Amino acid sequence: MLYISGGPSPRTPRAFRVPRSRSARRIAALLAVPLLAASAVACGGEDGSSDAKGSPPAVSGSWGKKPKIEKGEGDPPSELKTKVLKRGDGQKVQKGDAVSAHYVGQLWNGKEFDSSWKRKTPATFQIGTGKVIKGWDEALVGKNTGSRVEIVAPPDKGYGKKGQPPTIPGNSTLVFVVDLEKIAPSKIDGKPVDKPQNPQLPKVSTKVEKNKAPSVQMPKGKDSAPDQLLSETVVQGDGKKKVGANSTILTHFTAKAWKGGKQLDDTWAQNGAPQEIPVAQIPGWKEGLKGAQAGSRVVISVPQDEFPKEQRKQFKDGVVFSVDVLDVK
Repeated sequence: MLYISGGPSPRTPRAFRVPRSRSARRIAALLAVPLLAASAVACGGEDGSSDAKGSPPAVSGSWGKKPKIEKGEGDPPSELKTKVLKRGDGQKVQKGDAVSAHYVGQLWNGKEFDSSWKRKTPATFQIGTGKVIKGWDEALVGKNTGSRVEIVAPPDKGYGKKGQPPTIPGNSTLVFVVDLEKIAPSKIDGKPVDKPQNPQLPKVSTKVEKNKAPSVQMPKGKDSAPDQLLSETVVQGDGKKKVGANSTILTHFTAKAWKGGKQLDDTWAQNGAPQEIPVAQIPGWKEGLKGAQAGSRVVISVPQDEFPKEQRKQFKDGVVFSVDVLDVK
């Protein structure tokens, strides 16, 4: 898997995921984010550094399909190497952009440790702001969407002396091939709904700010969610795509426990990038988001009974979500 600060890749947040196996039932980090340990940003080069060692391994395969990467030959390079295998003609990635991409990563010896193709969904991550490893921040800023980029990241541009055991040993040189698909929208573009919000639900701000979650004001005197699942659109989008039972959405969301308003999750605070999540994978979302248009903000109150039995004790007072629907697939 890809990791950032030891967490898994960006899929359905484990705390809210419908259990499928014993391992999936474990309550781990509330939100997972892409590989790539947080670190400071520097400048990156392409193809050429003064380091003569360790030419990037050969890569075969067409853009959009999982590539085959040969193992590295000889000693790995001590400097970052970047090679554009296919140059796209889309938007240029700028510092702070949320980028949707497929990628595969392996060690210099050829051992694969992660692949978004295996998960059958691209990853979305913020570039150029220290949310990912230095090798990605430096290599991908300035590249066009539609490009396939090979990155060889020495330890100081990856995970350093500690690595990410057990998949990435300390002092590992990492090889990635990244297909830059698109620059994802970073905020919704809908309009506030011109009517009072449901008093049974927490009051959620309709102000839309980049890189900041809306405020969620819990109702006074209420320490548990209403018995029935409730949802309300507070910002109405006008996107042509609507959420269905089998939809996957690109979303930013925040989640709080009803009792005391304890913060449970916040994608804005995690890695700054929206996440692609199947609505069927989080309790209450399939029903609460049904028919929501891209560009909307929806408040969903999920009572304890909506959660699987294994999770009801953890969420005994219910959960409120504020969900920004950036795109619908």
